[in-house]
Amino acid sequence: MRKGNMGQGRGERRRGGRGKNKRMMGFLQPCILMQLTKEDRHGYDLLMGLDDFIDDARQYDPSIIYRLLRDLEANGHVASYEGDISLGPKRKMYSITAVGKNLLHTWMEDLRSSRKEIDRLLDVYAEHYK
Repeated sequence: MRKGNMGQGRGERRRGGRGKNKRMMGFLQPCILMQLTKEDRHGYDLLMGLDDFIDDARQYDPSIIYRLLRDLEANGHVASYEGDISLGPKRKMYSITAVGKNLLHTWMEDLRSSRKEIDRLLDVYAEHYK
């Protein structure tokens, strides 16, 4: 690892000295899928919608979202199609598939379980450092 690049993995580009860790990068997947349960969206709109779930979400490089969408599509979790003409070229739109909805449900169960474990850890920490 080169000096000055320590702690930054692939997809963790820092802007203005800030960056998210791998845990938060993984958290993007259910955030994207959740947005697509409401309506089909294009990549930039999904990036802007992360504000509903993540503090300071706009620090993410848009390429991360598009890479995630390609992976989700390759695994059958989302499907894409050519949308209507916007001010520029037609936008690639994304929709969640039945397989993607199943993945989202799995994510929600895992997050509920993790929240319980995190709450227990925080309770023990708070008791120890009263």
